[in-house]
Amino acid sequence: MDGSPSSIATSPVGSPVRPRYVLDPDNLKHFMQSTPFTEQEIINLHKRFHELSRDGLDRILHDELIQVEQMRANPFASRICELFSEDGSGVLTFENFLNMMAVFSFHTRPEVKMVWAFAMWDFDGDDVIGPGDVRYGLNLITCSGVALNPSLKMLTRVPSAAGLEDHELDGIVREVVKEVDPDGYGLGYHEFRAVLSRMPDFINNFRMSFW
Repeated sequence: MDGSPSSIATSPVGSPVRPRYVLDPDNLKHFMQSTPFTEQEIINLHKRFHELSRDGLDRILHDELIQVEQMRANPFASRICELFSEDGSGVLTFENFLNMMAVFSFHTRPEVKMVWAFAMWDFDGDDVIGPGDVRYGLNLITCSGVALNPSLKMLTRVPSAAGLEDHELDGIVREVVKEVDPDGYGLGYHEFRAVLSRMPDFINNFRMSFW
């Protein structure tokens, strides 16, 4: 290619075609301002994003992302995809993917991580973590199945945890709720944050890297 106008690849409307791994400079600047990542880190993540996108489009499907090594062992993998996608479908654009990586970054403030951890456990979206949310979370942790966008009705009827009878799982839920929510009203964000403050390993466990 000699660099002349006639040798530059163009789209059907005549505008230059940008290589898949090249970010628009304005977008790159925006991402540097809105995330804790450096320019090179964003470029690397953009390349990784396209490597994970098997259909060649500017998106990662839910089923693609949960098969990545960093996600396979995470019982909340589907929930993470749901939360960071724009419509709850689990399909991530690059900006969604970058936001997800930013939240799980070593450099992100604990307060931000706590907000997202609360959202992760608030399965029914009522701004309170109640027994139904705890039960659903325990089912995910014990690998008993995953469903996107669960309603409260679904939360009370999810299959029991692997190897446990319903009454055994209910007993575990009662003990957990009794420990973290003695008043029985459910945990709002501030109560949830107080619980996390007693868990020094929380920040270490709330990290993920796709480097």
